[in-house]
Amino acid sequence: MEYFQMIMALIGVLALVFLLFWLMKKLNKRVTVSDSRHMKVLERINLGQDKMLLLVSVCGKCMVIGVTNGRVEKIHELEETEDQLLAKKDENGGNPTFRESFKTVFKDMMNKK
Repeated sequence: MEYFQMIMALIGVLALVFLLFWLMKKLNKRVTVSDSRHMKVLERINLGQDKMLLLVSVCGKCMVIGVTNGRVEKIHELEETEDQLLAKKDENGGNPTFRESFKTVFKDMMNKK
């Protein structure tokens, strides 16, 4: 009977360790710790395993960066500053829709040509 209790306790501890590992893995994607004053990751969109788009602010300038397993590439530099983007976000009551974001980026790209 003692062996049964010992085995059940071991299984319980292992299950708890795996549960905590899984929770930390899920929560860690949402938490960004940064002590940099001049560089911030404003938003992140995961496109797949090891592939994501980042909206980054560097010294107030915002840009969209594509990140893959072996490459980091600047896709587009936005005309708006970080403060202007945050003000737009507050005006719209949260994040803009995909359609609004796409229109903004498309207009910026067409104006540059």
